[in-house]
Amino acid sequence: MAIKRYYAKSDNTITNAFEENLSLRGTGSNMGAADILEVFSIYGQASSASAEKSRVLIKFDCTASTNSIQADRTSGDLPASGSVSFYLRLYNAKHGQTLPKSYTMDVSAISGSWTEGTGLDMELYKDKGESNWVNRVASSSAGTHAWSSTGGDYFTDTSSSFSASFDSGVEDIELDITTLVEQWCSSSANSKTPTDMGLKEDEGLIIKLSSAYEGAARSYYTKKF
Repeated sequence: MAIKRYYAKSDNTITNAFEENLSLRGTGSNMGAADILEVFSIYGQASSASAEKSRVLIKFDCTASTNSIQADRTSGDLPASGSVSFYLRLYNAKHGQTLPKSYTMDVSAISGSWTEGTGLDMELYKDKGESNWVNRVASSSAGTHAWSSTGGDYFTDTSSSFSASFDSGVEDIELDITTLVEQWCSSSANSKTPTDMGLKEDEGLIIKLSSAYEGAARSYYTKKF
C-alpha cells in the first residue's frame, strides 16, 4: 500500500490565556512562526473560576487554484474518490510541563479565511497581529476581519468534524478525515464557503479540547504537537 504525504502550509496557536500579570488576556497574540502547536484549558489560575484556552489552526494546500491533492488525482498519482483514505497526522511534542490524560479533542473544518502571522512568543503572549483569538485577519489590504465567534469559526456537521481520543496524553493524532478532504477536492466544496471576502477555498482545521473538557472545572494543561 502506497503512502503519500501532504504537509500543512500554515499553522498557528491562538489563545485567550492571561498574560504574566494575570490581569490582561493575550487574545491578540499570534504564534504563527512558532515550531510548536499547543492545546490546553486552564481553570482557576487568575480567580476561583477563571478559564483560559488555546486552540490550533492548520491549513493545507487545497485552495481552488493550487490544490496539490486534486492535481495529483488529475495526473493519476492519486486514486479516485472512494479508493483512497486521507489521515491527519500530528505528532506529540515532548516537554517538561504537566501533561493531561483521558480527554478528547475536536478536529473541525474552519469556516473563515485566516492568516498565519509571524509570532513566536508562546509564554508571555507579546507577539500580536494576524490570526488570533479575536481576529482571523488582523491586517491586510482588505482590512481587519474578526471571527464571528471568538476562538475561531468552524463547521460541526459529521462530514467536517471529527474526534481524537487521548488516554495517556502522549498519543499522536492519526485521524481519518477522508470525507472532509474529498469535499476540499470536489467542485461541490464551495457549498462550504466563507461568507465574506469572496473566498471559496479550504481554510483548514481547528483543533481544540472537546467542550466537556475545555469547559470543565479543572485544567487540561498542556498538549503540544
